[in-house]
Amino acid sequence: MRVRIDSKKISSSTNIKNSVNYDVAVDEIKNQLTQQLLFGNNSCFLISGYRGTGKTTLIKKLEEEIQDKSYIFVHLNLSKYEDYSLILRKLIREIYLTLSSSEIYKQIKNKQLIDNIELLYDHTFYEIFSSSNFKNLKEFNSNLEGSFNLKDIVKSLMPLVVVVLMSLNISFDILPNFFKNLDVGLLVLSICWFIIDGSKLKLEIQKRNSCVEELNRKSLYDDEIAEYHLRNILEELNKEGIKTIIVLDELDKIENENDMTSIISALKPLLLSDLASFIVISGQKLYYKFINSSVLDDSIMTSIFAKSIHIPLTTNIGLEKLFNSYLIDSPNINTELISNYKDSLILNSYRTLRRFNNLILQDIEWDSNESYLLIDESNLDSYKTDSIILEIITKIVETNIDSSDFDSGVKDFLTYQLFIWVKKMKLKGNTYFTNSEVYDFEGDYSEQYPFWTKFQLNEMCNKLLNSLLDKNLMEKKSNNNDEEIYYRWTAQANIKIDGISNDQSQGKIKFLEGMIEIEKYCRDILVDIEGDKNKYSKQSLVKLVKKLVDMGILEGKWLSDKNKGLYRLSNKIRHGEMLSIKEVDEIIRNTNYIRISISELFEQYCFYVINRYLTVFGYNVYNSWKNKDVNISINQFDIFAENNKLGDIIFEIKYRNFTTSNDMDMGYRLIHLLKEHNSNNQKRNKLVIFWFSEEGRKAFERFKSMINNVIINEYNELKDDVYLFYASESRTHFSTGRMKSYLDKVIQPRLLENKNEVAATAGELK
Repeated sequence: MRVRIDSKKISSSTNIKNSVNYDVAVDEIKNQLTQQLLFGNNSCFLISGYRGTGKTTLIKKLEEEIQDKSYIFVHLNLSKYEDYSLILRKLIREIYLTLSSSEIYKQIKNKQLIDNIELLYDHTFYEIFSSSNFKNLKEFNSNLEGSFNLKDIVKSLMPLVVVVLMSLNISFDILPNFFKNLDVGLLVLSICWFIIDGSKLKLEIQKRNSCVEELNRKSLYDDEIAEYHLRNILEELNKEGIKTIIVLDELDKIENENDMTSIISALKPLLLSDLASFIVISGQKLYYKFINSSVLDDSIMTSIFAKSIHIPLTTNIGLEKLFNSYLIDSPNINTELISNYKDSLILNSYRTLRRFNNLILQDIEWDSNESYLLIDESNLDSYKTDSIILEIITKIVETNIDSSDFDSGVKDFLTYQLFIWVKKMKLKGNTYFTNSEVYDFEGDYSEQYPFWTKFQLNEMCNKLLNSLLDKNLMEKKSNNNDEEIYYRWTAQANIKIDGISNDQSQGKIKFLEGMIEIEKYCRDILVDIEGDKNKYSKQSLVKLVKKLVDMGILEGKWLSDKNKGLYRLSNKIRHGEMLSIKEVDEIIRNTNYIRISISELFEQYCFYVINRYLTVFGYNVYNSWKNKDVNISINQFDIFAENNKLGDIIFEIKYRNFTTSNDMDMGYRLIHLLKEHNSNNQKRNKLVIFWFSEEGRKAFERFKSMINNVIINEYNELKDDVYLFYASESRTHFSTGRMKSYLDKVIQPRLLENKNEVAATAGELK
């Protein structure tokens, strides 16, 4: 069934806008928290809840509703453990980025505050230093200096000396007496002049006194100083009338409990500073620590959080209404298929909104730009089973959980375990399991879980199993070797999980179908080789296999104890005999082994025919499962035919009923191996692919078209060296005559007359 759906309303992230209209509890939590933030004092809140219940989007909704311009929401992601230093830096950056992108930033009157915020922001990226020097200088200086030159003095005094001498000579007649001793006077005068000319006298007296005082300062930045500045900024913002709400998100993604506690401890001074409101968003683990802290001595948890707010699992009716809101004018909204499909979604989503939306998105397909919900009608029985299981869980929740006086977080913990246990049971498929495999408190729950819920959990698990037994969805039996009770799904329970059908009968059916195929193909091979249809018509599988082993067609392992045991199990199923727990487990474990054995049967048959036929033409034929030590390159092929004179032939044997995305890789791999082998032995070798199919040739035609395109477009030089042989059950899988005729074409290429067509398209032999 296809139902038109509005995919734009569905998000892989929790869409709180749509869900709050259908969940009264979440809507009330939002209203209460909004009023506390608007009208109450700054506090620290713990928001807990399972992942996908809408914790983060609830805060986003709060932010949308608090339109007051004096409030800013600062979001800090703590999805992994980080040092306190890095958390501080990130918090400072987020405060700056939030403020600078808001209208509040432009309205701040304190410009110094803006400068401080920007400087502190820069500090989170760079080492910024601001230095200042203070110098106090006191100085006293006195200086007395003199310089004397006799020559200059004599020159200056010479006219004065002449005047004085002339005056004295008039009065006392000195010169006549002087000239009497002129030669002695000139000598004395010369000596005096020499002394005067070479003499210089300098006198200097100097006095100086100085006093200098200097003070240097440089700014520092570390965690303590950064926290100090951060506190100052928050205080200044409060003075400006700006209320800061800091949201610490994604804390529930930190798996290590000690790391989570370390972050809370490091942030404690800020969380209790009363400078901002803090909202710590976490999952159930931190919530469990919080409720357990009440019995611990001086626990940090009880001293930090003023209030714990739990976001509950979405209600069944809330998810139903949400689902209906996605559909576009659907007249089939109340049909049995859609009703059971909704219940299946709720069960497999564990009542978490994100998982619920993701499950819907998986079933959406597009047609002409419109989205449709594709509900597989063949899964109606599995949807009905899920609907019954959901009804059982809902009743247990109402009677055993909702009536208790536990906190909402503990109630969700108990409810969530019911969904987990059902998932574990589903994963068991058709095998038997014990109660302890579903619920083991010591093994499944660590110390942070509420230990006092152990008795409650044990009672609920037993209640769930008994309810499934009452609805005939589960059956139980005791093992003769011990007293433990074993459970498994009944044939009435159509269990499907993660795209894998675990219907009770499916395991037996697949196993039996595989064994029937093996028996049929063994009989067909013997008829093909010996030509007697009646000889083997009534022989058992064991006798057929033994005959093929004796003829050398099958390996001896087909008669191993393991295989003989599987043959006996096949007979017991056919005759409706009761199987033991061990036998059922053996069937489930070997279902895939049987499918692989069918492919091996085809390979060994082909080897038998190819070996007997090509040996005549001088080929040595090897197979990968027997000749593992012959040659490494040979082991890359199913069958390898080597010829010293002619080109070698590589065989790939496939038993396929459908094509897959890996067929392209297989085609390229085989072509690359052929080219590599050509390069190694410098011969023109050939690749032959035998494709066996139980159904029609549709899958083969797709593969043939794909490999032809590859050869034509990329490896045209190999167009005459790649061959495909197709055999279906409708044309008889096993025909030695047809295979030999086809091998003639491979070893005698002159028969291929159409050179314009890739050899692979030679088609099925007529």
